[in-house]
Amino acid sequence: MPVPDPTPTQVPPRGLATRPWLLKGVLTLIAMLLVFAAISYQRPVAEGGNPAVVDFHAFHVAGTLGLQGRAADGYDARKMARAQKAATGVKVFMPWTYPPPFTLFVTGLAALPLGLAYGLFTGLTLALYVTVLRRIAGPFLPGVILAMIPIIVLTVMTGQNGFLTGALTGWFLLALLAQRSGAGVPLGLMVIKPHLAAGLALLALAHRRWQTVAIAAVTVAAALLAATIAFGPSIWIAFIDGVRESGMFLSEGRYPMYRMISPYASAFRFGAEPGLAFAIQGAGAVIALGLLLIGWYRALPPRWLAASACAATVFVSPYAYDYDLCLLGVALALILPDLLARTRPWEQAALLVLCWVATGYGFVASYLPDGSAPAMNGQTLPLMAPLVVTLIAWVVVAMRRSIADAGIPAPSVDKQSRLLVS
Repeated sequence: MPVPDPTPTQVPPRGLATRPWLLKGVLTLIAMLLVFAAISYQRPVAEGGNPAVVDFHAFHVAGTLGLQGRAADGYDARKMARAQKAATGVKVFMPWTYPPPFTLFVTGLAALPLGLAYGLFTGLTLALYVTVLRRIAGPFLPGVILAMIPIIVLTVMTGQNGFLTGALTGWFLLALLAQRSGAGVPLGLMVIKPHLAAGLALLALAHRRWQTVAIAAVTVAAALLAATIAFGPSIWIAFIDGVRESGMFLSEGRYPMYRMISPYASAFRFGAEPGLAFAIQGAGAVIALGLLLIGWYRALPPRWLAASACAATVFVSPYAYDYDLCLLGVALALILPDLLARTRPWEQAALLVLCWVATGYGFVASYLPDGSAPAMNGQTLPLMAPLVVTLIAWVVVAMRRSIADAGIPAPSVDKQSRLLVS
């Protein structure tokens, strides 16, 4: 079925959602935080000090192993832990399970000092993410950034790859909506986190975009071949073993599940056996992707369907963290004008607060004093999946209204024209 041009519903700019000063202020503060973090991570730790170890340290260590010709060691949890302690001076639990193409990417980053590598990676991927969001949201970008503040701060502080996957997702959807076969390139590059491409690939297949799918397949093949040439065929055995070991760790509950957004994490921590928790995760993934197909079958507006693909994707993998919610920023950019047209100011404020709580819960819980976060049996409760589901469900209910049903008085033609021009 043909996909129309990705033009959002035209509604008058509303409140903070279109205020340029808000965007400039938030991005300035984020840039300052990024520079501070880069300096902090690079600066030597005083003797007896307690260094901050974040996800990017694992990226740099895995890349360093790659430079040393030991990339396969990164997929062995014990060897990776020893390498991380040697690099940071701290014993941490950050197993490496990224596909070899991403290992090849971080090997290039590891040629730079830690602080510089972090600053370049995080700064450039943030800039790419914001640029893609601007292309999608237009004048409503300030509202998108405002809603995504917790995830943006989290991703900056950890140096995670949420900005990169979010930017690739947005790039793909922009190209798909514009009916460009080049959409296959960002789809193929999602090989770095293939589970986050599930909804995107399903959308391309549903629209029968065979050229896009073919280009994505070629891109994936090229990435796999590059990693194989760089590290040797044995890297794939190490990767498979690492994924298997990671699955064992997941079934043992050794990851910080309160920061996970998967139904598995919530079910497991609330008492379900691993087998049942995995079954719940599988059912959730099938339901999410099934609802996406129903939306396609019922011919949802293209931008709404693209947003649905982002929302469905975050529930596919049991191993999904809060920083992966950068995808929700793409979804919001696609529908924000329509959402504002269907909600009153009080509901917009409530949705904003719920978005902050749903996306920032795990991050905030990490910094709360012991005993302050909601807990059960001494374990911080994993509430992110229920909170995100609640947020998405509320948005779906709001989007089902017609603008007239929302009861929001429309401005006069003259006033509306002035608002759109200003």
